[in-house]
Amino acid sequence: MNGFYVAYFTGATGSSMGMFIFQDGAIAGADAGGGRYDGSYKLVDSGASIEGIIKFILTIGNQSITGAAATSEPISIDVPIKLPTDFNRSDVHRIETELGPINAKFEKVRDA
Repeated sequence: MNGFYVAYFTGATGSSMGMFIFQDGAIAGADAGGGRYDGSYKLVDSGASIEGIIKFILTIGNQSITGAAATSEPISIDVPIKLPTDFNRSDVHRIETELGPINAKFEKVRDA
């Protein structure tokens, strides 16, 4: 699971991409829309999936692809995730957030 990943996102009001590192149970990343990510994961289902929580922070002056805007203060939410460990770029994963649903595709760029 350890490695660098690119993610392609779509939401109600747009699309974006992000880069992530998954390393020994930790997740960190950023996206093209000004979002930052910090979280953790664990292997489940005999190593076939990961479950975790990612804190999404949208900085002031930016808008998320769900339509939420950080106008006067940053937005910070915890997003639960469950994803397969063998990401396939053609697979779309729906991620439910407090700001609205997001569809995501992940692809491993390289090992960490």
